[in-house]
Amino acid sequence: MFRISRLFTLLAIAALAAPLAAQTDVHGTWTAELREGKAFLQVRTAPPADWNGDRWRGDWSMGQSIPIDEIGGLPRNDANLTVSSVKFELRREAGTLTFDGAFREGRGAGLFAFAPRAEYAAEMRSLGYTDDLPIWRRFQLAVHDVGPKYIRALKGEGYDKLTLDEIQRAKTHGVTIEYIHDLKGLGYRTATLESMVRTRDHGVTAEYVKAMRAEGVPATAALDELVRLRDHGVTQQYVQDMKKAGFSGAAIEDLVRARDHGVNPEFVAEVRGLGLNVSGLDQYVRLRDHGVRAAFVQELKAAGYDKLAAEDLIRLHDHGVTAAFVRELGTQGFKNLPLEDVVRARDHGVSSDYIADMKELGLKDLTLSQIVRLRDHGITPGFVNHVRSRGYKPADAEELVQLKNRGLRD
Repeated sequence: MFRISRLFTLLAIAALAAPLAAQTDVHGTWTAELREGKAFLQVRTAPPADWNGDRWRGDWSMGQSIPIDEIGGLPRNDANLTVSSVKFELRREAGTLTFDGAFREGRGAGLFAFAPRAEYAAEMRSLGYTDDLPIWRRFQLAVHDVGPKYIRALKGEGYDKLTLDEIQRAKTHGVTIEYIHDLKGLGYRTATLESMVRTRDHGVTAEYVKAMRAEGVPATAALDELVRLRDHGVTQQYVQDMKKAGFSGAAIEDLVRARDHGVNPEFVAEVRGLGLNVSGLDQYVRLRDHGVRAAFVQELKAAGYDKLAAEDLIRLHDHGVTAAFVRELGTQGFKNLPLEDVVRARDHGVSSDYIADMKELGLKDLTLSQIVRLRDHGITPGFVNHVRSRGYKPADAEELVQLKNRGLRD
């Protein structure tokens, strides 16, 4: 591919050096890749000097996937075509693009030139399109294969009184007559052309519609609803996999939400493998949203909390209670604590180091509730030492809190 790349670089410099100021012809460079009976063909050229004022500084680059049968001069079924010199052409109603270059292992590059077809402008005027059609516009329309044939076919489907820009947009976005036929055959007979463009852009095909209907999406579902399903990654395979996981009665809207939040059959199997009693798809979504994963649950089980409900796990994770925190409390003598006490200690900033500091100061028989109260009132080791240096000898935690509340500062 080195020689092809080098050839393309040299050709690009030569072909794009001069803009289309005179607008007597259109020429530039091309690249192509052959695969599955099609050529993905990309053409690049400099726009006319007066096009779009000063708002455009780059080159035009347009690409399409074209069946090999529509290209004259390229062999069929040769995805690994290698040839040092090749000429081929693409004939369209607006004109003909001729190509000259080379291929190596199915990838090619070279130069192209566009020759407009003289009758095209008159044919377009006969259809009511009196737009100015300079050579560069005819070149664009040729690349996208926009001409009388496509316009008449659109009119036959009920899409009349369209601007040339609207027609070009539809063709550029892959709205073929076959695509329109397929969707109309599924009941979408009143869809606007813009709706067809949006649907095509988002990957909603007749096959997708049929597949989703087979999984329970009603035939009355609007195209926008199908676009939403497709955008959110709800495919037939996903629906079928979730049904196998036990959600055969789930509404499509619930599946959309589950898919958005990363709930898939693998996550469901992971949760069930932990022995959790999870009720409904919504609770799987909550577990996923709140970051509850297998490792978190397994570590808590190893720390002694092996029979927690899904909502308990969510609460622990939300409050930052980890297995490591539970073990730290255990090293200070606080084991087998009720869940509420562990959460309260974590929320109030009680740590193993804080408990150890209090013990070193002689406060050894404190309950966890007393430690939380000391922490809440800002009783630090420094404060305890300061109180004692002032001659106070508090008998318990409550006296320390009272001294702090009276305004004694460390």
